[in-house]
Amino acid sequence: MSDASQTEARAILNHLASTTFRDCIPLSKEFRELPMNAGIYAVRHRTMGILYIGKTRLLRDRFRGGHKALLWAFIENLNARDTRITFYELEFEQWIRLSSELESLIIQAVNPPYNVRIPARE
Repeated sequence: MSDASQTEARAILNHLASTTFRDCIPLSKEFRELPMNAGIYAVRHRTMGILYIGKTRLLRDRFRGGHKALLWAFIENLNARDTRITFYELEFEQWIRLSSELESLIIQAVNPPYNVRIPARE
């Protein structure tokens, strides 16, 4: 992996990790607050930090169709008010070219507990 990819992955991770919980997007039934954009996202808990890292072409659709990280949070009795989403938008061409590589680098750096439990999509 290139130095440029590693640098970009660090910048994305910094954004995902440093966004205050208050500024993350709260969960809702329809996920209307989530953008319809491509990018890298994190499911975050108020005190436990990043639970899951993923990539998506359309963030809102990714959650509207259900998401295993939210199922794990439910099973572990995490309060929905304590779980939010933060997002780093990528230009579509950048998403096509780099999203898998960037996602992999970020997951390796953080080792989120729900990524370990949930096999990555092919």
